[in-house]
Amino acid sequence: MDWRPGPDDVIDIWRLNLTFHEEDWSLLSADETENAKRLIIEEKRHQKVSARAHLRRILARYVDVDSKRLIFEYGIHGKPRLADYEEPHFNLSHSHGIGLVAVTQGVRIGVDVEYRQEDRIFTEIANRFFSETENSGLNQLPSDERTTAFYQTWVRKEAYLKAWGTGLSFSSNRFTLDNVGNPAECLVSTEMPGDNPADWHFEDIDLVADYVSAICFEGVGRPLRYWKT
Repeated sequence: MDWRPGPDDVIDIWRLNLTFHEEDWSLLSADETENAKRLIIEEKRHQKVSARAHLRRILARYVDVDSKRLIFEYGIHGKPRLADYEEPHFNLSHSHGIGLVAVTQGVRIGVDVEYRQEDRIFTEIANRFFSETENSGLNQLPSDERTTAFYQTWVRKEAYLKAWGTGLSFSSNRFTLDNVGNPAECLVSTEMPGDNPADWHFEDIDLVADYVSAICFEGVGRPLRYWKT
């Protein structure tokens, strides 16, 4: 099915296959090219270029301009937005060859995707980046449920921070998610200045085997549409 504009409250979730093509370089701006070339590992560099090229092609649909003509500006902690347009709001995440882009109107949104490694030892990560309440909830789960709960909590936390656009300036252990309850209203408490947990909605995105992903956005639930590119 070809993409078409939807209602203002819809959230479009785009799944990206990050296969690199040499022509992807031609879509990038000078600063995007410079940032990509800083990556020493070729695979990571190519995935970065592919992801940014995909993002440009996707956003060009919403504002009806050539993808090369899009200009990004960046928040204080690096979150991109379109320089010449107030809408749409969007966010990009990628991991191990798969990318996700979330696009909507009128509200801030964040997305995160992570490749699930079954043999990953996540105790140190959780101790460092999860709140005490989250760690306690994780440790109380049966051992065969902890890996799933860890990744679900991780991507939800990343999506929340990306919706705010704080980067690493706000520690992820300064807010708490309910990692065993309803994902939609899982933000229990936060030290984010001026924030209210009730203002945020979460959705788990189950698109690809061996990957875990989630979105976080302001307000109440919204209809989701799914696309591939």
